[in-house]
Amino acid sequence: MKRFADADPRRLLGVAALAAAALAAILAPALHGSASVAVVPVIAPGELRLDFASTPPALPFLALIALVVPAVALWCLGRGAAGDGLRLSLFVFAMLGVLLAQSVAAFFLAWETMSLVSAFLVGAHHERRDVRRALLSYILVSQLGALAILAALALLGAHAGSFRFAAIAQAAPSLPAGVRSFAIGLALVGFGSKAGLVPLHFWLPRAHPVAPANASALLSGVMLNIALYGLLLAGFVLAAPLPPAWGITTLLVGLLTAITGALYAAVDSDFKRLLAYSSIENLGILTSALGLALVAAALHLVVLTEFALVALLVHALSHGVFKSLLFLCSGNVAEAAHTTDLEHLGGLRRRLPLTSALLLVGCLAAAALPPLIGFASEWLIFTAFIRALPAMPPPIAALVTLAIGTLAAASGLAALAFVKLFGIAFLGEPRSAREIAVERPDVAFAGTAWLGALCLLFGLAPALLAGRMAGAASSLSGSSVFDAGPLPVLPMLLAALPVAGAAAALLTARRRGVRSDATWTCGSAVTPRSQYTATAFSKPIRRIFGFVLFPDHQETRDIGSSPWFPVRIRYAPTTRYVFDEFARNIAATAQRLARRSRIVQAGLLRVYLAYAVVAVLIVLVAAR
Repeated sequence: MKRFADADPRRLLGVAALAAAALAAILAPALHGSASVAVVPVIAPGELRLDFASTPPALPFLALIALVVPAVALWCLGRGAAGDGLRLSLFVFAMLGVLLAQSVAAFFLAWETMSLVSAFLVGAHHERRDVRRALLSYILVSQLGALAILAALALLGAHAGSFRFAAIAQAAPSLPAGVRSFAIGLALVGFGSKAGLVPLHFWLPRAHPVAPANASALLSGVMLNIALYGLLLAGFVLAAPLPPAWGITTLLVGLLTAITGALYAAVDSDFKRLLAYSSIENLGILTSALGLALVAAALHLVVLTEFALVALLVHALSHGVFKSLLFLCSGNVAEAAHTTDLEHLGGLRRRLPLTSALLLVGCLAAAALPPLIGFASEWLIFTAFIRALPAMPPPIAALVTLAIGTLAAASGLAALAFVKLFGIAFLGEPRSAREIAVERPDVAFAGTAWLGALCLLFGLAPALLAGRMAGAASSLSGSSVFDAGPLPVLPMLLAALPVAGAAAALLTARRRGVRSDATWTCGSAVTPRSQYTATAFSKPIRRIFGFVLFPDHQETRDIGSSPWFPVRIRYAPTTRYVFDEFARNIAATAQRLARRSRIVQAGLLRVYLAYAVVAVLIVLVAAR
């Protein structure tokens, strides 16, 4: 009790604000009616209003906030910085605003607030250069995406004659197909950039790792899923119905994102960056399921549409829970070991036993192993694709077959990444002489334990989660015949097999008198130097996929240049990737254009007055 009495009042106030945000997420579904506030009634009477209401598609994401935020609040109470809670609570309230928004003005205001507050979270340690570079990348992509989202919503609202979502959804089927297609294309760019979809993913493995662990938990665990909600809203409500081509496009983008994120995670050697790449992989899986649902909806396969949407929503909640758990555990590791570099971590299981147990739960869930939540959600997604095979036309069925193989490969790479993460960091012997204090239970442990318990609970009773998601999915698909198949008992049956095998092996060993001894290497004792490193563990993957990874040596080579867009590929000691280098060139070009445009800001009052006169004349001419 003395620890709480001596706590910084700002920390307690922040945790209270986070608790209020979690309570708001719990009570939000009761907001059935539309709460409306006028913004500028003189300019657009009755249209430019802030409308908020609870809708079925938003309920799963509200539930995710309600489940994750209490854990983050407890972690902040035990280990967070003094001002973290207030910033995080504002971030959570902004995400609630996005989920409850029912007009273009309300949605864009909440979206920009969410982006602005998240930028402050990413730049919490702005004194470091790598944080400033990550923040610049994030702001650049975030604002470009926001412009695409605003253009898409404004286009739909202008053609529908109203900027309220209910009116846009009602008018959507009668809108020209070209308008709906252009709007969904803009939405895919805007929401996809926030979700970290390839090729706009480059900001995510830079921004999320440099943020504090509690912020990273909400950024990766919740905000990315909020971006997925935006895609779901655009594809099934505001711009529906869509032709199959857009579903196929979304599916292909999702597959490329999933395999790219899994490959990056498998070869990376930084704890938090590996988790960020895993988030890219999981958002790719979710986007693939969304693409399948869009294709099924376009072909009027309502039962398949509902199943794919249930799988998507279950995996979205699953990913939010286990990824938040993993990022909070990474914060425990960073605080204890003062590094997140896997090359310098090892033997943490004996010093951090509580974090070790919870991280193992998170890694098993992320690797989709039974009986944890990740297995149930990925099993539903694979089942949706398998059920689509006989229902689709042959060309699309071939694409579905490719999707199954790609997702299986991504899942295998993800499993390898998390075996590497836990094995290198927590097993074996310490790799440095730094003394790490033995972990003791505290209030932060209660937060991570809550998320670990959810991973186990929903893994053991997946039908409980899938049944709740079916209501939201049926509101979008028009079907209400969801059948989970053998899912209710499958995780326990599959988990029992290795347990039974291990028990049989132990009994056989005891009966035969098999003895155990210390591990040795060629007759010598094992030393930390003889252990596998993270780089050595993933070396086979880098050799196999070398055609898409840059070589690991220092070299700079120009392959073409121009005054406006010099193309330069830089090879660094750490692995660099094609999309990262392309993104750097784009960012450098934007900075160069911005510097050259400074000429219009001369600092002279008469010049600015001339600008104002010209602007007034343009407005008068346009008004005529």
